Amino acid sequence: MTILIIAFIIILLRLSWKYLLQLEPAGVFAGIWIALLGLVILFQNIIIVKPGGVFYILTCVLAFVLGTTFCDMYYNPQDNTKQTLIYNKNYGTSILVVLFVLSLVNPLYTLTLHGFKLSALFSISSILNMNETISEDRYSGRDISNTINQVFLIFSYTAPLIGGFCYRLGGKLTKVLSILTLMSGLLVALTQAMKMGLISCIFLWLSGFIICSYSYRLPIKLNVKYIIYSIIGFTLLMIILFISLTLRFGLLNEKTIELTTDKFISYAFGSVSCFCLWFDSYDFLDLTYGAKTFWGISNPLGILERLQGAYQEFINIGLGDRLMISNVYTGFRFLIEDFGPWFSVFFMGLAGYGSKVCFKNLQLRNHIFLHQTLLSAIYAYVMWSFATSFFAYTSYIVMFFLAYFILSLIQTVPDTSRETNTPND
Repeated sequence: MTILIIAFIIILLRLSWKYLLQLEPAGVFAGIWIALLGLVILFQNIIIVKPGGVFYILTCVLAFVLGTTFCDMYYNPQDNTKQTLIYNKNYGTSILVVLFVLSLVNPLYTLTLHGFKLSALFSISSILNMNETISEDRYSGRDISNTINQVFLIFSYTAPLIGGFCYRLGGKLTKVLSILTLMSGLLVALTQAMKMGLISCIFLWLSGFIICSYSYRLPIKLNVKYIIYSIIGFTLLMIILFISLTLRFGLLNEKTIELTTDKFISYAFGSVSCFCLWFDSYDFLDLTYGAKTFWGISNPLGILERLQGAYQEFINIGLGDRLMISNVYTGFRFLIEDFGPWFSVFFMGLAGYGSKVCFKNLQLRNHIFLHQTLLSAIYAYVMWSFATSFFAYTSYIVMFFLAYFILSLIQTVPDTSRETNTPND
């Protein structure tokens, strides 16, 4: 069975290679799942892996790629490349400063809501205590929040998206501010033991970076410098996430490091194992028709309530005497519960087609701000699919509306008779 999975992965890699090199949504989607499933195969002597779930995931990714290919062949929108697009550097810098400040309100205010003073950030023992306390409150259902905190959470996610977008359009100050927009996610990871917040910020930053590159025709060259930076960045991320997991225990010793190692493996690959185990036993009868994939809309409208963590079904995914508990089921569980196993594959094909429609229109500069925003949402969804549906959270959805407003504020589209395709520095 492993040989069949590897063969499927090779075919998928071949079909998506062009899109992967161009960092299009289909290529990013395929690249993430090829890498993740390849690692899962390597660790199959440690964690539970069921072939049914793996083949379903690969089929969905393949459908997305084929939908993109079909659009590539038959959809030809109006060419509006003479349309001018100018980046307003002064607006961009000012907004980055404002977003950076507003993005810090949520993580800092959360600490005060849990009874900690900001001075506790300068004490290792206090940081250990706040990680343990906030984690216990969150997983026991005693999480403390209010409307003000939720509103500022939106800025914590908007900041990295706009930061990534502005990175290539300004000077050194812009680049520094762009990197600083990741600070809110880092604070959350190191003070609240919430790794997903930091990962979300990084994915949004990368989405903004890619969209900017295609908006202004700035090539993304996978040269030695980018490869080195990527390796360093990935290594730092793994170290920060490992530290974040360790801090959750509230103390540092050999035992907690050993437990953290198992947790790290379960967090990295547990979503695939959980999905495979669930996929083998689910009856696929009660469909929710998009309410779970778009839980961020259905929950506030009262259509379907979303609990903390989405799913309360914790599963041991470890083999032998390894205890690796997880309740993360990938974004594919949402799709199946919404549309069933067959129509969900068709849905992914439509999503692949739609992603290419947005991508082509952005390249040809049709409705620029709209397609920049839609593509940022698509990139976020495909990057985040290893864990859950990005649209399952209201703050993310509201963030994209705010991002559209900011993108239209920091850019101008003047007379089409003027021709330029570089940012105005």
